[in-house]
Amino acid sequence: MEREFKWKASAQQFDALCQSLGLHPHPQTILHMDATYYDDAAHSLRDRKIGLRLRSENGRKVCCMKLRTEAQNGLHVHEEYECAADTLIDGLQKLPAHGASAELCQHLAQSELIPIAHVCFDRQPVMWTQDGFSAELSLDIGTLASGSQSVQFCEIECEYKEGDADAFQTACEAQAARFALTPEPLSKLARALSLSKV
Repeated sequence: MEREFKWKASAQQFDALCQSLGLHPHPQTILHMDATYYDDAAHSLRDRKIGLRLRSENGRKVCCMKLRTEAQNGLHVHEEYECAADTLIDGLQKLPAHGASAELCQHLAQSELIPIAHVCFDRQPVMWTQDGFSAELSLDIGTLASGSQSVQFCEIECEYKEGDADAFQTACEAQAARFALTPEPLSKLARALSLSKV
């Protein structure tokens, strides 16, 4: 299960948050993310709130399947499976070994999958460790697109890595209140798909 907070925020808020926590993001750690999301013509993944993407992370390709749930106060908790993969089919063949449904992956590998959304952004991550937990705090700035529509976005993510999950949630909620961070209830995919009907 992946646990992460998402907040609508600015680069200035990210800088202030990092400064208050004694964190020092470095420009050399910036990752360029370029992701394409897929579904079949019947929108079976979208209807089941499943996201399937192939993403390039500074040139390294990763296939990911997410089973999304509703967010509460910016906290997103969902199943996530991913693996290194050069192509979408390659990823669907490997994902079951990482926990994804073998039946679903086999069905998708035999289906005609079409691009439904594109997300391109730069991520500046920094590790945050305190109170018995470890998390990755990131600033994401880029573009969400679906069909002929696109929109720019800027958000802060904080992804739980290990340790005390309750302490992680308490610390995130405290920082969100301190810096007036607005919870983002929707995933990047959901926001892209809201731009147009596909």
